Formats: sequence, structure tokens, C-alpha cells
Amino acid sequence: MQPMNKVSFETALGEHAEEMLDACTRCGKCVEVCPSVGPAGISDTKSGGIIGGILELVRTGNGPEASRKWAQSCMQSGACIKACDYGVNPRFLLTMARLGIAKSDNELAERRRQGVERYRDGSRGVTVLSRLQLDTEVLERLGQKSASVSAPVEAPDFVFYTGCNVLKTPHIALLALDIMDALGVTYQVMGGPSHCCGIAQLKSGDAEMAGRMGSNTMEKLSHSNSGQVISWCPTCYVQYQKPSCRRWSDNVAPARLR
Repeated sequence: MQPMNKVSFETALGEHAEEMLDACTRCGKCVEVCPSVGPAGISDTKSGGIIGGILELVRTGNGPEASRKWAQSCMQSGACIKACDYGVNPRFLLTMARLGIAKSDNELAERRRQGVERYRDGSRGVTVLSRLQLDTEVLERLGQKSASVSAPVEAPDFVFYTGCNVLKTPHIALLALDIMDALGVTYQVMGGPSHCCGIAQLKSGDAEMAGRMGSNTMEKLSHSNSGQVISWCPTCYVQYQKPSCRRWSDNVAPARLR
């Protein structure tokens, strides 16, 4: 249940999308600098037509095939954001275009089913691969097992938020912890499937459940009382750093993510 005067995830997404739709001039500069255009096979399509189709996909879920291909091939480089002279975040519009496509292609029940399936598949992979490589003590160090629900006696300098997938290659995260230990900073590690950012649900077109998952994780991150979160996972970082997501997450559990 949403507390009074709080902004829901879906509402924040919708409001920000409207702002971006109004601001976009369809100049096509975002398309011209995008590294995904070539691999998507749409280099010969006019850039203005591609971004114009993206706006239609955001509004209705229907648009030109070239625009659908661009939205689906986005690698989230962020080059498009730097290219825009009008304060538009094309990467966010591509996310909303994918959401529009998913809503157009399937009813909510099917989108929700797909979201649950994506989450379970991802969770199973992370759990199995991390436990094959690590014993309980090391898993605890990475914020898993009982450490995922424990609270520090004193507020750490920051939360080290691993996301999920780095736990499949845990030596990377463990090296980061070793570096922070050498620097003498304090931290609390959180992450794994129990701290999902909601991206699996959003990709499936279930924005409501994505908001619930993200809200739950933001609440957990706030329990450290550090006020700062360093995110390892680029997907989680992009998910929470969308202007609409920041507007929503500030109402859930204010924290600075970097």
C-alpha cells in the first residue's frame, strides 16, 4: 500500500515520459550517435523518422519496425543523452518504448507471468553459481545468507550495493571489498536476488511490480542509515538514476546512489 502523498513508480514514469515527449524535437541527433543503430540494421533509415517512431511507441505501443528495432537493441551507452540539446533523455524514452511494446503485445497477466519467470531464472542462476564457488563465510561477506537481513551496530560510510549478476563472478566483488578494506572505509554489503531493482519486471512490461520490487530494495538500503549507496551493477544504477525513478525513490527512502 502506498503511503499518502507518495508518488508511485508508474505515476513517476508516466509524468516524466510526458515531459520528454513534449521536449523532444525529433531532430534525430540521438539516433546519429547511437552505437546500437548499426548492429540493429537500421543505418539507412532517417534518424528523425526513427526517433519519431519511438515517440509513437511510448504513446501507443505501436510504431515503425525500425524504431522497434532501435528500442530493443539499446545497449544503454548514454551517448544519446549527451547528444541532445533540449534536455531530453532518449535512453529513458527507449525504455518507455519497450514498455509500450510489451503492453501492446501482451495483457497484464501474461506480462506479470513473464516478469516472475525472468526473476526466478535470474535468481536461480545467481544462487547456484555463487554457492558453487563460495562457502557460507564468504557469502556472508558479500551480503548473502543471514547478512542480507542483518543491521550494522553503527552506520557505515556507505552501502556497497552489488546488484545480482556480479555474484556469478564473485572474485570481482571480493576484490572491490579488499580495496575498500585497504582504504579503511566502512561499508555494508547488500545485493543479490533479495535486493532486486525491478528491471526484470520492467523489461516484461509490468511496471507496477517493478515499482514494488524497487521500493522494497530502496527500503532495505535505507536501513544502514549511511545515506549513501555505491552501486556496482550498471543496470541497477541506470534503473535508479532515471529522473523519474529518483523522483519516486526520494519518496520511498532518500539515499544518494552513485
